[in-house]
Amino acid sequence: MRYRPLGNTGLQLSEIGFGAWAIGGTWWGPQDDTDSRLALHQALDMGCNFIDTAWVYGDGHSERLIGGVIRERGERPIIATKVPPKNWNWDNPPGTPLLGCFPPEWVVSKAEESLRNLGVDCLDVLQMHTWLKDWNAQAEPLLSAVGRLKRDGKIRAFGISLRDKGPEEANDLIRWRQVDSLQIFFNLLYQEPIWKVFPLAGQYGVGVIARVPLAFGALSGRFNARTRFTGDDHRRHLYAGEGLATTLKKVEKLKFLASSMPLAEAALKWTLAYPAVSTAIPGIRNLRQALANCAAGDGAALSKAGARKAEALYLKNFGLPVKPVSSDAGIPAVLMSGVRVAAPRGKTPPKKGAKPKALPRKAARKKTKAPVSGKRKKKK
Repeated sequence: MRYRPLGNTGLQLSEIGFGAWAIGGTWWGPQDDTDSRLALHQALDMGCNFIDTAWVYGDGHSERLIGGVIRERGERPIIATKVPPKNWNWDNPPGTPLLGCFPPEWVVSKAEESLRNLGVDCLDVLQMHTWLKDWNAQAEPLLSAVGRLKRDGKIRAFGISLRDKGPEEANDLIRWRQVDSLQIFFNLLYQEPIWKVFPLAGQYGVGVIARVPLAFGALSGRFNARTRFTGDDHRRHLYAGEGLATTLKKVEKLKFLASSMPLAEAALKWTLAYPAVSTAIPGIRNLRQALANCAAGDGAALSKAGARKAEALYLKNFGLPVKPVSSDAGIPAVLMSGVRVAAPRGKTPPKKGAKPKALPRKAARKKTKAPVSGKRKKKK
């Protein structure tokens, strides 16, 4: 297993982390705790030293399972968890006040509850479990609470888990040096962070955690036209009908990456082809997945030519028709490459296949007033 720095935090993360949503037992269909424990042990045995969980994954069940395993092993992996929004809405509309979702007392209480669930004295990374661009300018009370948690030794780093289609929504906090890490939806079927976030995160030393690198299993190589999901598995609406058919066509175009390795391994290595990425966290729920996913942190890296070819396919929607829409509301991130949102009145829509522009370096360095009092952190 290879390791990378999480930005400027001083933490060294395994290239493949353990995504612990499914072991919480919610929204992924039935899950056996014995399978979960075996998966955790296997991943840790293979050099995985980073586990990403959240309070909402089974209302603390995922955290408690992880806490039990680390006590059994007597070792301490790096652990990140997340504070749920107090209004329990992960996709808040613009205009929603930050204090309605992450008031300081709520953040502190949930952090302390996660500490108890995990049985640890300090959370390595505490993340807010959603974000809006509007909240950057409202963040002073939250950042003050985070500062107290750091000073009290209860957390080491502060991060934000961004909405699936909002990878750039915390870019102001990056410029103001108020965030240590970002968890971003990033995979072969949704590549927007390459242009919208990575240049800025790299410039300011902010770590990037690539979530859903296998696109909820679509890049596992195990889906076909007969694939169905039942029960509380959230994919039963995402990968069904036209959504499933379109996804299978895109995955077929990407199979060139799997000439010398399984598609899932190639998909994970593709996310790691970008130096801005600190770790990729595929969901792991059993022994087979632990073995297969952690293997991607070893062996040869994906070729630069392969990574660039996948980028070019994405920008051309994998050769499939593009559908004009008035809004991207309700369109899952993994299906976004197949639509073009109408430009606001007075603005010219981008040319077909045009690469989104990276943030100009001069603009990135422009001094902006931070939403917190006191001195800013010194640039390292």
